[in-house]
Amino acid sequence: MLLISTLLASAGCASDRGHDPSLKESARDAGKAIGTATREIGKGAKKAGKAIGEAAKEGGKAFKDAVKRE
Repeated sequence: MLLISTLLASAGCASDRGHDPSLKESARDAGKAIGTATREIGKGAKKAGKAIGEAAKEGGKAFKDAVKRE
């Protein structure tokens, strides 16, 4: 939540258009910043999910092998 607040504040203050941004421009900039942050978070979550899935797969194989030996 802090990240979103920071992005909104920075989007409202930083304008490369050479004038004070309108409410519409600020909202657009904030939306772009939030969208970018959300995509990055999603990519990280996907990587974590894949790692967890691989670990579970390996754990399942190890369990299966252990049960076979007994």
